[in-house]
Amino acid sequence: MAIQNIIEYPNSLLRKNSTRVTKFDSEFQTLVNDLIETMLQQDSMGLAAPQIGVLQRVFVLNRQRILGRKNQEYQPNNILCVANPEIKCKECLIDSPEGCLSIPQQRGIAKRFERIQLKGVDRNGYPLSIRADGMLSILIQHEIDHLDGILFIDRVIEEVEALF
Repeated sequence: MAIQNIIEYPNSLLRKNSTRVTKFDSEFQTLVNDLIETMLQQDSMGLAAPQIGVLQRVFVLNRQRILGRKNQEYQPNNILCVANPEIKCKECLIDSPEGCLSIPQQRGIAKRFERIQLKGVDRNGYPLSIRADGMLSILIQHEIDHLDGILFIDRVIEEVEALF
């Protein structure tokens, strides 16, 4: 595993669509491990492949950080890895305070869905289905946006600083 540099806006890579993952080989496993290590080093809740300059449809989430626990020891079962994600159902549009590692020093309120149904595959290519609500739902939507070349600033309805 290796810590990678975070690509920052306005780098044009952040505006490109990512390609589907078709091989779950050792090269892909290295990418996932790099995403995990980089996310943990940043003490972040999530990270998508384009944020480290790789245009593949995969992201990782740190379940412990989502629960508000910082600097926890790495445990594989605390990490959610999703490749080729698709949101199948969305419910209840809400306002979401957001920021992003790729756009440091900027925060805002974005519109997100409170509940979603996600389909995709895990890091080994096995199908997964997740019903997510609250923070998990918001983070999944944020990371999928990265895979589609969309940044949270594209969804901001109000800029804020005081919330963070």
